[in-house]
Amino acid sequence: MNRWLVQPQKYLGPFGLVALLVVTSLVTPLSLDMYTPAVPHMTEYFETDAGTVNLTLAGYYLFFAIGLLVFGPTSDRYGRKPVLLAGMLAYTAASALCATAPDIWMLIGMRVVQALGAGAVSAVSTAIVKDAIIPKKREAILSIVQVMFVVGPVLAPVVGALILQVADWHMTFWTLSGIGLVCAVLSLLYRETLPTQARYQGTVFGSIAQLGTVAKNKGFTSFLCIVGLYNLPFMAYIAVGSYIYITFFGLSELEYSYFFAIAALLTAIGPLIWLKASRYVSARRFTTIIIVIALASGIAMMMVGEISPYLFCATFLVFAIMEACVRPYSTNILLSQQEGDTGAASSLINFAHTAIGCAGMVLAVLPWPNYIVGVGAIIVLSMAVAAISWFALLRSGIPLIGVKDADPSAPAHPATAAKDRR
Repeated sequence: MNRWLVQPQKYLGPFGLVALLVVTSLVTPLSLDMYTPAVPHMTEYFETDAGTVNLTLAGYYLFFAIGLLVFGPTSDRYGRKPVLLAGMLAYTAASALCATAPDIWMLIGMRVVQALGAGAVSAVSTAIVKDAIIPKKREAILSIVQVMFVVGPVLAPVVGALILQVADWHMTFWTLSGIGLVCAVLSLLYRETLPTQARYQGTVFGSIAQLGTVAKNKGFTSFLCIVGLYNLPFMAYIAVGSYIYITFFGLSELEYSYFFAIAALLTAIGPLIWLKASRYVSARRFTTIIIVIALASGIAMMMVGEISPYLFCATFLVFAIMEACVRPYSTNILLSQQEGDTGAASSLINFAHTAIGCAGMVLAVLPWPNYIVGVGAIIVLSMAVAAISWFALLRSGIPLIGVKDADPSAPAHPATAAKDRR
């Protein structure tokens, strides 16, 4: 597996590097969703209202997005390791301080620091994949890493609920601090993958300004907007899933956690489906197929999802698997659009998914007839927009490496190459 690496990792080795990327990819979903079951307890503990406690979530979202935009380009200037290690140490310390916060305002402040650290880690870890992994193996590693972004938000509330069975909300943040400490140790062992000569040579403000340069790449921005639409209904489901299973269908909290956990585990097959399908079908055709299937799943949810929790779960699971399918290869295609500025590109990728996901959570709580209809409608509308935009992009003169042009990082499968030329 050493031959997968652009340069050897003396201390981590190839498996250690993959472990670092996997664990860092879990930091964000765990930080966002693992403590949500404890929110009612925190309201009572701090003797405050739900709106104030919810600032710990809203503040995290806001400053996580800021961290993504600032620290990815910064790593193009100073290297991946300093930014990764600083972000991880800040995250670890802030998580511990969250656990010991004497009042709600201290907790909100430490969540802001925690979010900035997580933003740095998320932006840099995606950039490391392009830096460290040889092109033809990149999608395989991205398949492992990206599935954590899909499974994590679904499993995190379940883990949080289990923690509350044996401890209180403090333990949630101690757990996050422990995960951060593991990441910090791995970060220390990580060997820098961005050579000095390949770094941005201007000022740090100039490196941040490279976000605009990347965003002006029409192929990058167009494709990012299309694949980002999958996050809209996915995060809508995360936002209202508990209400659907517990309030609408009348399940217990334990039964609800079973449905969430099963969906998460089955969703993990998505990247494996792409790895298998990529031997026979091009990314261009595969993207078309999964948009159609995802659209059909939304229609099915609106038609039969209210009948039983099993039918609702099944229809959503089809969509979730399609979302998991698209992440690895779409991230690889997006990174391939830029020869340099990988940190900036990584920042924009993660920022777009976060921002679109936030919009999905807002749309989910609009006054729909019920939340099942709402999630189904969001799937249908977002996938309809994705389909229209996708076909418009294919017919346009905008270049898209790996889809409309030869991709130097793609595996040399003759059948796939022939399909790509169609």
